[in-house]
Amino acid sequence: MKGLQRRFNKALYLTMTVTVLALASGCSSPQTDPSQKTIPTDSDQWQDELGQTFEQLPAADQQVLSRYMLRMKLSDAYESGAMPRTTIKQALIQQREYERLHPNNPTGKKSPIVTGETANATAQKYPVALLPIKTSDSDSLNQVKMQFMLSNHGTVPIESFKGTLTMQDDNLEQGKNFNVPLITFDPAIEPEQSGKIVIDSSIEDINVMRAIKNTTGMTIEIKEGTLVLVDDQTIEFGNSLAK
Repeated sequence: MKGLQRRFNKALYLTMTVTVLALASGCSSPQTDPSQKTIPTDSDQWQDELGQTFEQLPAADQQVLSRYMLRMKLSDAYESGAMPRTTIKQALIQQREYERLHPNNPTGKKSPIVTGETANATAQKYPVALLPIKTSDSDSLNQVKMQFMLSNHGTVPIESFKGTLTMQDDNLEQGKNFNVPLITFDPAIEPEQSGKIVIDSSIEDINVMRAIKNTTGMTIEIKEGTLVLVDDQTIEFGNSLAK
């Protein structure tokens, strides 16, 4: 009888032990992967809905996600409803791929229109010069091939340019404009290097022809247009944004 009682007590003890362990295990809720959290399509809710989740991410992921959110903000994608619902994990993958392709511009920030003092500083960063050209013997209705040299004193290579160049000369009452179609530089114009812009132009003004033949005192500047850098930054000159 006593042996039976001991076996019963032992079984009861084992049962209670298993029960306690099961209860202890059940009290701790399963860990949720923060990267599976969906980013709200309304950016105004990011702070409230992602605050605690953000803190659970590794420091490196926090930085990448911050740059992703800033890039989305700058693109107005969430405000316009253009972005589908995306998880943090998907956002991190997208941002890392974007940064691989655009290492110098991780947030996709674009330069504002260049005017006033900023325009003068930018003109010095991207100066334009007129190269020697060949003209016909006649000073009337000359069809000439204009060649300009665009220099890059910035830190990012120049990918393309489209716009209007203006020639100023002491002997001209008003500047002469030259329209430049979209030109993609291949290879891109590296920092402290120059690239050539070549266009055809019909020049009827004899004073313009004389100024071209004698470049002393002549200046060439970008009147308006768009200059695109290899990291997708765009620099707008003059009234380009208004068109």
